[in-house]
Amino acid sequence: MSKSFLNSHAVRGLRNNNPGNLKRTKDAWQGKIPFPQSKDATFEQFKEIKFGIRAMLKDLIHDINKGKNTVNALINEYAPSSENDTKAYILNVCKTLGVQPNQKLTTINSKFLVILARAIMKVELGASHTLVTDADINEALQILGEVSTPQLTVTISKNKYKPLIPAVVFLLVFFCSIFTTII
Repeated sequence: MSKSFLNSHAVRGLRNNNPGNLKRTKDAWQGKIPFPQSKDATFEQFKEIKFGIRAMLKDLIHDINKGKNTVNALINEYAPSSENDTKAYILNVCKTLGVQPNQKLTTINSKFLVILARAIMKVELGASHTLVTDADINEALQILGEVSTPQLTVTISKNKYKPLIPAVVFLLVFFCSIFTTII
C-alpha cells in the first residue's frame, strides 16, 4: 500500500511526494497534482510517493533511451551543474550502483532501477531517503507500464504474489472465524 507525505514533511522531495525532485512540466504524469492545486511553484507534486517514484523512473529511462547511458551523461542531464554539485552527485550514484562514471549502463531491469532510484533519493532527500522503502520503489515499478523501445530493453519483474493477497486474507478470516466459533 502506497504512502503519502504530501504537504506534511520538512524535506521538499517528500513533502511533494516527488523524491527525485522533478521540476514542474506540462507532462501529464500519472498521479500528478494539477498546478492549480499544487502548493509548490517549482517542483511537481504527486498524490502518493509511488507516483513520484514512477515519474522519476520514467524520466531516467527516457534519458537513458536518448543515449544518456552512462552515469556521467545521465546525471549531467538529470541534475545539471547550474543547480547541483553534479560531480559529487555522479560519484555518489556510481558508488551506489558499483559502476564507473563513463561505464555504459546496459542492464535496465527491476533490480537496477531499485538501486538507481535509491542512489538518486540518497542525494535528493539526504538522510530522509530511508523513509522511502524498497517496497515503495517496487510499487512504482509495478505501475511503470511498458517502457522498452527498439533501442532499449527494460525488464520489470511483476509482483507474482500480489494477486494472492485477497485469497490469503479470505482464508485467514475464514479460519479465524471457525476457530473462534469452536472456542
